[in-house]
Amino acid sequence: MLFGVHGGLATDDAHDDFSAGRLRWIIRLRWIALGVILVAALASLAGWFPGVNWRVLFATVACAGLYNVILWVRNQESAASGTGEAIRQAIVDMFLLTVVLWAAGGMRTPFIGYYVFHVAIVGILGGSTRATVVAALAALLGAVLLLITEHVPMLQIGVWDPIWPWDLLAEVAAFVTTVGAVAYLVTHAVRELRVRERALAQARDRASLELEVLSNTLDQLDAGLEIVERDGAVIWRNKRAEELAVRGPDGDFWQCGEHRGCERDATGVCPVRAALEDDEPGRCRFAVSIDGEERVYEMHVFPLDAGPEARARVMNLYVDRSAGLVAERRLILAERLASLGRVTQGVAHELNTPLATIRTLAADMIAALRAVDGDGAGGERTSLLEDLRESAALVHDETRRLGRITQGLLTGRDLMASEIEGSVPLAAVVERARALVFAGARRDIPVELAEELSEHAVLGDPDHLVQVMVNLLQNAYDAVREKHGGAVRVSARRNGALVEILIDDDGPGIPLEVHGRLFEPFATTKPPGKGTGLGLYTTYMLVTSMNGGIAIEDRPEGGARAIVSLPAAGARVEGGSLDAGLVRLRIKGREAAE
Repeated sequence: MLFGVHGGLATDDAHDDFSAGRLRWIIRLRWIALGVILVAALASLAGWFPGVNWRVLFATVACAGLYNVILWVRNQESAASGTGEAIRQAIVDMFLLTVVLWAAGGMRTPFIGYYVFHVAIVGILGGSTRATVVAALAALLGAVLLLITEHVPMLQIGVWDPIWPWDLLAEVAAFVTTVGAVAYLVTHAVRELRVRERALAQARDRASLELEVLSNTLDQLDAGLEIVERDGAVIWRNKRAEELAVRGPDGDFWQCGEHRGCERDATGVCPVRAALEDDEPGRCRFAVSIDGEERVYEMHVFPLDAGPEARARVMNLYVDRSAGLVAERRLILAERLASLGRVTQGVAHELNTPLATIRTLAADMIAALRAVDGDGAGGERTSLLEDLRESAALVHDETRRLGRITQGLLTGRDLMASEIEGSVPLAAVVERARALVFAGARRDIPVELAEELSEHAVLGDPDHLVQVMVNLLQNAYDAVREKHGGAVRVSARRNGALVEILIDDDGPGIPLEVHGRLFEPFATTKPPGKGTGLGLYTTYMLVTSMNGGIAIEDRPEGGARAIVSLPAAGARVEGGSLDAGLVRLRIKGREAAE
């Protein structure tokens, strides 16, 4: 019969896939059980067990056989079956047992004890107290139903009344099969437990090996890694974290090492405590000496996802930032050196202009003194003395400007910052710049100064404005000299709150290769040793410091024009109202903004 054969549910490979193997065994053994039921039905039909309802037994075999075929086909199509499916099938077998016992006479049949190992089977399959309790309740329910059918005649379909000696043989068979099935279940449970113990031991060994490999791998890292619980207990840390750990009087508990200076963030809260309490990541840097070498580490704190009943934990990751910090400092140093180089070149350019002017004026003065020592006429002598006085005044002014530059260097003042104290007459500034640039041998280049220059005054720094005009006139002189002819013209016009100073030359115009970067430092078309490329850059910086703007464009009739826009004296100047930082270049009909 069906009743005890479920004890052979396990297979030799059940430790790999218990649930799938058990379901296959249930299907196979159900065929055996149905075969036994079929034999019992035939024996009842032969008259050996006259009270047994052989028709119900035949119907049970037919229905259960069809069900088993369907279950077998479904299991072949999809091998995915869980433990729950195996338990459900065991409950189905318990129902079939109840039907067979009902047809055989109910509680009086000696096979009523088969409920015991059916409960044991479900308990083994489920592996939990809940499954065992459910199976026991199902067995009790089946027994109660059988008891009811025995006392209610209309529900009784069979009677246990076998003829001799089949009654004795049935009792012996029931006892032997029940004891054998229970023994088999115990043996199977012990064997399965040993298999699981071996599997657990193997899993433990593999986990131990993997942990050892992982620990060795993490110990080779230059980064520190540790796991900390809410109470500060360190669950695990690698070798580098051990070296970085701060040991306290409480033993192996994590502490905010205040001697490092960065274990607490800017808010004064330990980032590890903040991560444990607020579930927010954090980080900080600290310096530590390892093997006599100063190292800088950055600690990253990551909260670990914990279940509702799990204790809060964080992972601390210590990353060595020493190399990156050194590289960062080198970049900063390189940038500072580059900035220092640019400042040095700018200062050299600023100093070189008045020095060159002084050198030129000194040569003029020497030539004038020689002429005075000669036998020149009285009128010519007076003119020479006038030139000497003019040159001496210019030398005085240029030395004063040199003193201002050196004083600014000594005091750390920005050399490009303008000191705007009042209005500056344009005529005086332009005349001074013309005298500085077109002195001595340079007088052969005609310079035309428009009369309207005397009508305008601007808000600016006199010395810086002279430097701007000197740079622009110097460029105009070089352009005209390269063309071997032409002149330089300086004029002014009012444009709203601005005064525009125009410097025109008859030179070749602006070279195309530099038209987009005229105001960049070191951009020049002059041959090596003839120009630094800082003139227009310095001019742009000085003009913008005076709340002005500058533009350079090609003239339709040839040559170039520089336009310097500065606030007119008496005009209201507000921050940004004059577009101080705007530089526009008009090159052969095209406009480019920088």
